[in-house]
Amino acid sequence: MSRVRVPIRGLSPGSRELEAEAARYVGRVHRLREGDEFIVFDPERRVEAGAVVISSCRGRVRCEVGEVSRATCVPDVAAWLLLGVCKGDRFEWALREATALGVTEIVPVWMVRSASAGTRADGKRLERWRRIVVEGARQSGRGDIPGLHEPTSLEGVRLPGEVTKVCLWEGARESAGPWLCKGAGGLALLVGPEGGMELEEVECARDQGFAVVSLGSTILRTETAVVVALGAWRLARL
Repeated sequence: MSRVRVPIRGLSPGSRELEAEAARYVGRVHRLREGDEFIVFDPERRVEAGAVVISSCRGRVRCEVGEVSRATCVPDVAAWLLLGVCKGDRFEWALREATALGVTEIVPVWMVRSASAGTRADGKRLERWRRIVVEGARQSGRGDIPGLHEPTSLEGVRLPGEVTKVCLWEGARESAGPWLCKGAGGLALLVGPEGGMELEEVECARDQGFAVVSLGSTILRTETAVVVALGAWRLARL
């Protein structure tokens, strides 16, 4: 079966016409035609199914959905990403990659250096972020998406007690490596926005039980730090 994966809400067996975006992806991007197979998945319900194109004409695609079953690729360990809101594509790029690396909850956090990104996230921005994590799930083969929380302050974050709390800060002397390994049973990773975290924010994280650690002597961009840390954490679990 084709590795083409298409997210669909309300997935059920039977014939259905794809929504415009899904139809564009199937018909124009991948040029699937009558008889071609692909995979459909409902990231909210964590289910998936095989599908076959019945017809594809003038931007409209109809398919036959087969038996629906539980998604096979779903993270089995809690992993929270607390990410400082920052401006532009960097935040969104980090969301997409974090989804692919197995994060189960994402909390956008307003910090001092988030000021240039605005003071709130309206409904349109949250919906865009949701589309990005769905895209991350589609690209990585994941059958679900992370929970996407309303943006909040660092003081407003509530985490489960069993996760290992790790705060990345370029001024820390302790290495992140051992702490990311400890997080194999559950992780909460805090990464500041572009420009870093203020000392007061670092102390706030420490007061909340975070280990304040470093990824090395070089200064990494926000999205790079997210990928490096989550990649190391994932490797520690293999």
